[in-house]
Amino acid sequence: KENWINSWRLSPLMAINVDECAQGTDDCHPDAICQNIPKLYKCTCKLGYSGEGKMCEDIDECDNDFNGGCVHECFNIPGNYRCTCYDGFMLAHDGHNCLDTDECMFNNGGCQHLCVNTMGSYECRCKAGFFLSDNQHTCIHHSEDGMSCMNKDHGCAHICREAPKGGVACECRPGFELARNQRDCILTCNHGNGGCQHTCEDADDGPICGCHPKYTVHSDGKTCLETCAVNNGGCDRTCKDTSTGVHCSCPVGFTLQFDGKTCKDIDECQASNGGCDHFCKNTVGSFDCSCKKGFKLLTDEKSCQDIDECSFERTCDHTCINHPGSFDFAMWTNRTKFISPLYLMQSYMNILLLTWGLILSPLFILIGSKVPCTPDSG
Repeated sequence: KENWINSWRLSPLMAINVDECAQGTDDCHPDAICQNIPKLYKCTCKLGYSGEGKMCEDIDECDNDFNGGCVHECFNIPGNYRCTCYDGFMLAHDGHNCLDTDECMFNNGGCQHLCVNTMGSYECRCKAGFFLSDNQHTCIHHSEDGMSCMNKDHGCAHICREAPKGGVACECRPGFELARNQRDCILTCNHGNGGCQHTCEDADDGPICGCHPKYTVHSDGKTCLETCAVNNGGCDRTCKDTSTGVHCSCPVGFTLQFDGKTCKDIDECQASNGGCDHFCKNTVGSFDCSCKKGFKLLTDEKSCQDIDECSFERTCDHTCINHPGSFDFAMWTNRTKFISPLYLMQSYMNILLLTWGLILSPLFILIGSKVPCTPDSG
């Protein structure tokens, strides 16, 4: 809602406009913008706030069905909001989506032998003849003696403990639950978001992954694919949903960039002048050809043809001489032929060249001379 306040003050001689915004005497809210114009000033709440200008309240962007567009966690801050990701994920460039972090890329994840990246987490594995220790990073050589944790066949998926009365007791790493067979471990949503990119729900057989509205679950059952319904899939122009995600394409006159989303205008004039005979002008998504003065553009919109000005109907008594892109004339008056200045200049140049010994077509016409004509001469 606009909030206009009169800002005229009367002086003994004339009314003076007062800029309350500059003087700081306006009554706009601290989270509003003051705009001064002649006679009035206006209070407008800043982006991220609601109100009529004198009173502004922060908008909680996270308090909606779309969680502010954040796929994991949304935190409201004054005038704005911020998306964050669970452990094992990093925020994407769009500031909303969360991508898996490959922990194995840095120092092998701290694993002594093998590091295997998983969605939202990672796990260490040992080479043949070794098993993983309780710290889940170092590897211990197997022992063949007895049923103990030193035996390679102890059967525990994660952690093996020596039982007080002999034998072994299996345990699971944080974020996992011991299966009914007391040996295997079932992943839960508490560990790396259950391997899910967006939402995770615990079930008896392990996590069930889901995606936020307008996203679709990938065939792996864990990752989420953008659809064209979300910000046009990030495409500049045309977006198409496929089984592997969105596919962007560009219209004629544009080329798809390496990011697979951005369209860049093609400057057709850079290659062979766009096929234009004379001038080529690039436009957004296309180009235009044009011709020099005295030429016309043909129907192919590329070729230029000389305009024969002498073909136009003329009422004056003169002889028209057509040239490419121009024309000349010779005029008759009282049986005396006046040669056009251009024609005379060309003749004069020929005479000068003859003087220097060059053989050109003979023409004996002086500048400004009149050439008498007889009836026989035409």
